[in-house]
Amino acid sequence: MDLNLATVSQFTPREKLLYDKIRKKESALCKLRRKCRKNLKFVYDEVNTLTEDISTSLNAEGIRLLKGIFRNSKCRPKGRRWNFEDKMLALSLLKRSPKSYSFLRLLLPLPSRRTLQSVLSNVHFTAGINAHVFGALQHSLQKMSDRDRYCCLLFDEMSIRENVRFNQKVDCIEGFEDCGTERTRSIANHALLFMVRGLHRKWKQPVAYYFIRGSTKANLLVRFLNEVLGACQNAGLQVVATVCDMAANNVKALKLLGATRRKPFFKFQDREIVTVYDPPHLLKCTRNLFLKYDVQFESERIHNRPFVTAKWEHILNVYKWDKQKIVRLLYKLTDAHLAPVAQDAMKVSLAAQVMSHTVGATVNSVSSEGKEHCSAFTVFVMRHNIR
Repeated sequence: MDLNLATVSQFTPREKLLYDKIRKKESALCKLRRKCRKNLKFVYDEVNTLTEDISTSLNAEGIRLLKGIFRNSKCRPKGRRWNFEDKMLALSLLKRSPKSYSFLRLLLPLPSRRTLQSVLSNVHFTAGINAHVFGALQHSLQKMSDRDRYCCLLFDEMSIRENVRFNQKVDCIEGFEDCGTERTRSIANHALLFMVRGLHRKWKQPVAYYFIRGSTKANLLVRFLNEVLGACQNAGLQVVATVCDMAANNVKALKLLGATRRKPFFKFQDREIVTVYDPPHLLKCTRNLFLKYDVQFESERIHNRPFVTAKWEHILNVYKWDKQKIVRLLYKLTDAHLAPVAQDAMKVSLAAQVMSHTVGATVNSVSSEGKEHCSAFTVFVMRHNIR
């Protein structure tokens, strides 16, 4: 406060009293400022000492996160500032577990979801082979051993809602059929995704996607497979297998590539790539076919019978018998397991439970007691090792 001291002698008694109070307050304020500077310097020294002590047991990312938390701990939510490395680390935490990240934000000052989404909006993803994804993947592969580069290529398509919208950032109308290098005027209602997953090391990464009108044609799928496999090979990945479901277009595409029932593989750039059908889908198909048809096979476990027949009514009869018991053996089975309709027919868990080892053992015990003649179902389950 700037006062004209030449006029102090001219103050009235009341003014002089107020002047003395102001001077005392200013003196106390100066003392508090010096004390705060001293305490703040002490806090900074303690934080630096704590950071140095923790740095011996944490990696660089953990130290960077702690420094960002200490730096923004006293700031208001809208006044916090984060560098690019802090945002990338927070984004990896958010993608690992969104619920855990929301809980951590209640305890620690971390970047908001809107801040992290603005970072993602700067990366433009397009249909087809994405150069950004393979560039980042190639950078990560430099730290991997040759063994960790072995992976399998998974692909599947799903139906999506037809929708058209204008993207202002790229000045483009999205929602039409997009094959990466060419677009059509047809509105897409299916999305096809390719993803690679490590075999020796646990990692996975989506690498390409396409928007299609209707199910992908087999010849078009062959083209996509060649594009993605070529990009994976150029990036340094060692793709040894493909995994997909048994859709008609997938089966036909693999046949066009040269895969057969006796030789389930095809060659790409002088390398053999094994074709594998999705085990959960195979399990659902087995259950669905078993609902309609009986299964006849040879068995050495049932004497004096060269061929045995497993029927769905075997498990159905045992289920009806078990429902009448007070203490049930097949307590997990419900009517949705035995007569799946609509979405229940697509659930892998229902097929896995009804074709499980526990159900087979229960049916075997009932058969041994002479209540139901259904040993063939038990042999069928044990033979396929469905658990």
